[in-house]
Amino acid sequence: MEREAEKYFKKFRTHMEKCVKIENSEFDLICSFFCVKKIERKTFLLEPGKICRFENFVVSGLFQSAVLDESGKVHTLHFPHEDWWVGDYKSFNTRMPSIMRIETLEDSILLEISKTSLDELLTISPSFAGYFRTLSENASIAANERIINQLSQTAEQRYELFYQKYAAIKDRLSQKRVASFLGISPEYFTQIGKRNK
Repeated sequence: MEREAEKYFKKFRTHMEKCVKIENSEFDLICSFFCVKKIERKTFLLEPGKICRFENFVVSGLFQSAVLDESGKVHTLHFPHEDWWVGDYKSFNTRMPSIMRIETLEDSILLEISKTSLDELLTISPSFAGYFRTLSENASIAANERIINQLSQTAEQRYELFYQKYAAIKDRLSQKRVASFLGISPEYFTQIGKRNK
């Protein structure tokens, strides 16, 4: 398990070093704040009404982050996968119950960190603080782009953009899940797919 964990943290370091340079000693310190978590497919990482206790770096696997409306319709926010973070940062940060449902779509491996540990790590590790700031900025930009695309693009344009942007995971998702992300019915999704062949 120790050797496996080394492999997971090495992947995490490669991801972090796209944003910041990290000395070995500082990276060892960063690693000490995380735990490896293995989670099986079709497990809920978070359910509505629960407080998000951990933020998680995805070493491997695929998730669906969604909210359910009053009629039970699923509205997908995103599909966290390798080199993404998964959790509900609002609930995690405020300690308020989440409205999100996060489900594992594949067997997954995570590096998880608690709120207390994250707060301490951000204080004592300049490299991690820089990395986390870049993550937050990128997440804010991505959220704004998602809202703009949802409001200003046609379903066909959103369909094409999804398959360009998420080429690495498109074959790992059902049509129903992608339709939920695009905000269209599975039937309309099928029609668009036929026109785009």
